[in-house]
Amino acid sequence: MDPARLDRCAGPLDYTRALRSFHQAIGEPAPTRPALPSADLLRIRRTLLDEEWAEVQEELDLLQARLAAGEAQADPPAELHRLAHELTDLLYVTYGTLVQLGIDPDATFAAVHQANLRKVGGPLRADGKLLKPDGWQPADVRGVLEGLSRGTEQSQGTEPSRDTGLQEG
Repeated sequence: MDPARLDRCAGPLDYTRALRSFHQAIGEPAPTRPALPSADLLRIRRTLLDEEWAEVQEELDLLQARLAAGEAQADPPAELHRLAHELTDLLYVTYGTLVQLGIDPDATFAAVHQANLRKVGGPLRADGKLLKPDGWQPADVRGVLEGLSRGTEQSQGTEPSRDTGLQEG
């Protein structure tokens, strides 16, 4: 695969396919079905996630301090671009971790999203968090992974459903 193709997309970016292509381009595993990782892979993914989370926390703290001190500009892009960058880096590493485990992030996200939608109408905590209503059931992520393992759950990162301009290796 030509790594230069990684940054040219012909339409909406398919994040799963993009991360799978990235990992293939750098010679890293990108299985298309759930697979147990090596201890080394888990170690590096943990390190990357910890580093990115620390950077997100730093930007959150800086923005919170600027807001509290009245120093924040009335220009959201100027104030939010660093936080947006770090949050996106965290998403990138999170998606990459799932891809390296052979898990389709879009499939698990869809299941978790549906479970969260079932919280609508539930009680609110004092800080505004929506709580689980009586009878709420969590996402069946295990079922999604079992479907991916059997090939019965569509994996967005391996199906040519959307042209992203990325070529699979």
